[in-house]
Amino acid sequence: MQTGTSSKDDLTLADLYEVYEEKLLRYARILVGEPFWAEDLVQDTFMRAIAHLSLLGRLEPYQRLAWLRRVLKNRFIDQQRAHMREQKMVDQIIQETQLAEDDDIPMLTRELLEMAAEKDRELLIQHYIQGMTSEEISNQLGIPAATVRSRLHLARKRLRARQKFSHLWESP
Repeated sequence: MQTGTSSKDDLTLADLYEVYEEKLLRYARILVGEPFWAEDLVQDTFMRAIAHLSLLGRLEPYQRLAWLRRVLKNRFIDQQRAHMREQKMVDQIIQETQLAEDDDIPMLTRELLEMAAEKDRELLIQHYIQGMTSEEISNQLGIPAATVRSRLHLARKRLRARQKFSHLWESP
């Protein structure tokens, strides 16, 4: 059997690796720019290919390359999204820490924010404390600006309701 020309029934990972590894590595380097991360993406792509060897064996060589590139790119996108989620969480923790220590925020505002539901607090902080527009918030959260405005409206409504009945849970 010649290298890279295996019959459709006996395609192996070694065959795939020999034929496509360099092409995928070049593609990964273009995407990420860092050699170590590019190598990790290629290895992850081949690991995913193991489960699909029978499918890949039925494809033409150009279709195999397209399949492998798509898997590599999807993995890259997944990693980017995960990184963005992690960064948002870190930013939120930093922001909340700074908010707790910020003496420029009046005590009444802090009390109102603490009274707000957890899911509403971030939006209220971004809009009223940081002065972000609904468009800026929507870009950061990846949701439509109209959704941000709607959520702000509902957050204000819930906060007013909690404020109205706050005397019920205060100690005498």
